[in-house]
Amino acid sequence: MDDLTHKFRSLFLFSKARRKVVMPRMGNHPNNYSLKDDPVLKLLFVFVGPAVLGLLINALYNFVDRIFVGQFVGAEGLSAVTMAFPVTLFQFGFVLLFGSGSGILIAKYLGEERRDKAEDALGNCIAGLFITLILFTAAGLLFYKPLLVAFGAEGVLFDLSAEYLAIIIMGFPLSFFLALEFTCRAEGNPRFPAKLILLSSIINVSLDYVFMKMLNMGIGGAALATIIAQSVNAILLIRYYLTGKSQVSIVWKKIKLKKHIILPILSVGFAPFIMDIAISLQNIFANKLLLISGGTDGVAAMGIIFGINVFFMMTALGTGDGMQPMVSYNFGAKHFERALKTLKYALRMVSLIAFFGVVTLELLPAQLIDVFIDGDKNIMTITKVAIRIFAISIPFYMVQIVMTRYFQALQQNKIATFSALLRPALFVPISYIFNTMYGLIGIWVAFVLSDSLAALISFLLIKKYSIHKLKIPSTKHTSELLGN
Repeated sequence: MDDLTHKFRSLFLFSKARRKVVMPRMGNHPNNYSLKDDPVLKLLFVFVGPAVLGLLINALYNFVDRIFVGQFVGAEGLSAVTMAFPVTLFQFGFVLLFGSGSGILIAKYLGEERRDKAEDALGNCIAGLFITLILFTAAGLLFYKPLLVAFGAEGVLFDLSAEYLAIIIMGFPLSFFLALEFTCRAEGNPRFPAKLILLSSIINVSLDYVFMKMLNMGIGGAALATIIAQSVNAILLIRYYLTGKSQVSIVWKKIKLKKHIILPILSVGFAPFIMDIAISLQNIFANKLLLISGGTDGVAAMGIIFGINVFFMMTALGTGDGMQPMVSYNFGAKHFERALKTLKYALRMVSLIAFFGVVTLELLPAQLIDVFIDGDKNIMTITKVAIRIFAISIPFYMVQIVMTRYFQALQQNKIATFSALLRPALFVPISYIFNTMYGLIGIWVAFVLSDSLAALISFLLIKKYSIHKLKIPSTKHTSELLGN
């Protein structure tokens, strides 16, 4: 009974728990928690709660974005956003590369009581972001039209996709700094990024209404609302570090690339980066198959599925991201059993959410589709079948994402990268074969098969490479876990 009471009490801890400082520092920092001493389940809700909540709020305004586009632009608008999606995924991959990589190292260095190394990691992260945003924005503005042609966009679909994507690219210089959400969580302050995401979501939805309904700006209004909201978020994150509120300070002379710092950041961050890039390529491949088998309506159906699926994807990513500072810190402090217990709780959480997700999508597909597109019978028919098949994949990819993030937090970089590539690497051949055999339905079935196989392989990797080693916290096994 005491254990049950403790679990229910933990549900509210991210708003009511007592706060502690993660590591000794000058001054008080009341937003931090003790990753070393607080109960694992408590910390998981404290860290995962705001991370998931923030990403779910982010998912909500993406959801509302697609509703506005579907209602005010139509099926072509939904298809255009879906066609541009791989480019935004590719850009976010670099946010993950620097943010996730430096965040994990910062948490690990704090666990080892090496604050100077944590400052080095933050400085190198910022330097890397500056270089990347300049190159990526310039390349995006030069080549976004040829990219859309390569993706298969033409006619009205090309025009809408180009209008949307050009505006999104103009927001890249600030949106890259959303990587600082990861470093903020890593130092033990998960609430602040969640609050900023809530604020930016309110801004985005409000501007969607103003630009698209009141000013009739079409798909360009949706893009403009998105970049303004993201820019506000990024500016406030930068301000957080510049005003001395952070535990890990920006040291100006450390904002430069150092080989011995940036290479570990890139190595640790490579797994989520390559997962994001691979999923971007997977979406390009899927969109081309959908255009061939289902035309614009097939791509629109995928856009509706993305709009709904983003809630489950963000829950999995938020659980993985929230879990990582706990795993990395305790790994650095050699508290291996706490790291393993964190994974077990995280997997149970996403499995429970996935169960409710599957039930909802199987029972209420028509009601969900009506929110996006009203009265289009062909899209309704295609999407109802697609959602009911796709829903089966949700539990598999959610647990697979968490397991991949766990390997990354332990700095088992090769295994994390392999695990990150599994889903898209399996999807491409399976979808091609099944699309050839069964047409449009084959594409939806391919999601289920590739995600279930990827989850099974990742689970076997956890069993073989993680649990066995964590049970023996010796110096030898510590070196193995670090990949040395």
